[in-house]
Amino acid sequence: MISITRLLCDLPSYGDELRYRAGMTSLTRRPIVVWNCTRKCNLACIHCYSNSANRDYQGELSTGQAQKMILDLAEFRVPVLLFSGGEPLLRPDLFELNDFAHKQKIRTVISTNGTLITRDTAERIKRDGFDYIGVSLDGIKGRNDRFRGVAGAFDKALAGIRNLVSAGQKVGLRFTITRHNYP
Repeated sequence: MISITRLLCDLPSYGDELRYRAGMTSLTRRPIVVWNCTRKCNLACIHCYSNSANRDYQGELSTGQAQKMILDLAEFRVPVLLFSGGEPLLRPDLFELNDFAHKQKIRTVISTNGTLITRDTAERIKRDGFDYIGVSLDGIKGRNDRFRGVAGAFDKALAGIRNLVSAGQKVGLRFTITRHNYP
């Protein structure tokens, strides 16, 4: 992942703070774990790597199994757990798992399409202590909606971003540049 802020402005981004703390060396750094905690998703992205759809999937970790995995991550001293998907906000126990991770001294992040972030959801995300929310976009308006497979996805994601900002939550954009959206 390349930070455009770092690349163009030579300024640190919040992601740098998540990955690298003062005094860390190659011997003390630990990986950020990205967990696709569900395949269920409310969008139908043409570039989906997890082959997600808006349905439940068998074989996903139960709450207890997920907590055991988080304990294993804590034992390994993982500093950050990034909840991804599918759409992680569709996982019913997401906030419970976030609380459990915090009790293990693991910071948490969400990578989301942003379309489900109402004002209430944004306030809960902030209150429950997620460190950062990354909202994925694939271009402006129609281009994003074509990539995401749902009309109005761009406007809903933008509303989600605004709700997060209004709640005082750290939020950033995730943008994958391709030959289809670089203009």
